[in-house]
Amino acid sequence: MGIYDREYYRGEAAGSSWFWNTAPVCKAIILINIAVFVLQNALHWDEPPFVTFEWLAVSPQFTLRHFRLWQLLTAAFCHADLLHIFFNMLFLWVVGREMEAQYGSRDFLAFYLSAAVVSNLAWVVIRAIAYPDAPQVPVIGASGAVLGVVTLFTLFYPRRELVFFVIPMPMWMILAIDLFFPLLPWLGIPIGSSRIAVEAHLAGAAYAVLYKQLDLRLSRFTAGRPFRPRLRIFSPAAYDPGRPRSSNPSWSSTSVGGMGGKSAPVSVLPEEQLDARLDEVLAKIAREGRAGLTEEELLLLQEASRRARIRRSDRP
Repeated sequence: MGIYDREYYRGEAAGSSWFWNTAPVCKAIILINIAVFVLQNALHWDEPPFVTFEWLAVSPQFTLRHFRLWQLLTAAFCHADLLHIFFNMLFLWVVGREMEAQYGSRDFLAFYLSAAVVSNLAWVVIRAIAYPDAPQVPVIGASGAVLGVVTLFTLFYPRRELVFFVIPMPMWMILAIDLFFPLLPWLGIPIGSSRIAVEAHLAGAAYAVLYKQLDLRLSRFTAGRPFRPRLRIFSPAAYDPGRPRSSNPSWSSTSVGGMGGKSAPVSVLPEEQLDARLDEVLAKIAREGRAGLTEEELLLLQEASRRARIRRSDRP
């Protein structure tokens, strides 16, 4: 997760519009899902010639045998009815905003799309192997990807309370209900509809666990991205005894990290070092909260924020 993915840096190049200020990826995903749902119903894609089920939904017949691999992704942007899309997008908005703020928009988008592909792929492969002669029922919905986001959020904040159907519950309990409810038909307990892609739900949750434990962020595997803006490094001027120091210096001489107490001040840390240290500090905040930060780590956060402000003030 690079410095340019941070909350104080994101949206800088896109202006200060409402859309880009907070969770732009979450908003974009929700708007795309709503737009596709409107098109599904306005153009009758769920009726003959069944555009949704033959070209967008995921199924062993079309996805695997006809090699329509794009369906692993497009199925996550289609929904069966209003309640289906409402609850998926509601959960995405409630927990996805914080995950996007924590991981950065690019990493969050990569996680969401990969969770959609992994969950749909798991469903279609299991169905093709376990039920080769069963009727080919296509599957649509963002439930696998959304449950991946919910699981990831729960791994970070298991005791965070949310209102779940007017009842305040900790996240670990909400996740347990989300995972257990689709299993009821398998246990012989009838529910309103048994047409739930249980395999996709479980695969989305499992992928989120692996994503966090193995740190599968896209930014870890992409270095030296050419589109990243460059921060300018300011070196402190030599001290002149005959000239009084400014009462409001523009740089800090506090050292952060290093060996033998001779590390560079935070104000002259190269971008790569600042980025790496910032990752460590934010990971510590996720584990222990901001109260657990040392004075040096707080100064590092202030320096990163200062550089971001300088960058914004230099824009034409």
